[in-house]
Amino acid sequence: MSENTKKDQVREPELKPIAPYKPGEKGFAVFWLIIGAVFFYFSMQIYQKHPGVSSAGAVPLFCTGAIILCSVLILLSDRKAPSENDGAGGGEKAANVFRFLFAPDVLFMVIMIFLYCVALNMRLGFYPATLVFLWISMIFYNRSKFRVNGSIDTKILGKVIFQNLFWTAVCLAFIFVVFSTLFKVVLP
Repeated sequence: MSENTKKDQVREPELKPIAPYKPGEKGFAVFWLIIGAVFFYFSMQIYQKHPGVSSAGAVPLFCTGAIILCSVLILLSDRKAPSENDGAGGGEKAANVFRFLFAPDVLFMVIMIFLYCVALNMRLGFYPATLVFLWISMIFYNRSKFRVNGSIDTKILGKVIFQNLFWTAVCLAFIFVVFSTLFKVVLP
């Protein structure tokens, strides 16, 4: 087979068009740019107190500088990329971003984490609060197992409840053995 024939058989890969960005994805680089700038300021203050490559402020200064640099590069490369929010008004853009960022599953977990923190601050104890938090979260995220055609199958629900209770107990036992027994960490 000649050299020209081999070259003709090799085909260039086809480039697929980039899917439009979801609402809020372009703004995520702005978020990291702001976070990077704030922490760069704080790390610069640490570095000025103790200048040097091996000082306490050197690594945070480098990391936050990298965050800022990457955020700027992402902003520059994505500024003209298509977005699902293109053509929408300001209020509609904000509503789309809110719906995308706080989907029902995410909102549920945010509320559960908030309630978990409240339970820990009320001195209910780490183990009871964690048991309830994990158990309810597992049941919620396994809801597709016991929902059939929009209705709840109670037979499967009972099985899911006990399976999740078992795995919650396994997680708590692991936490107890590793953190309380092995590492002697005092949990709230």
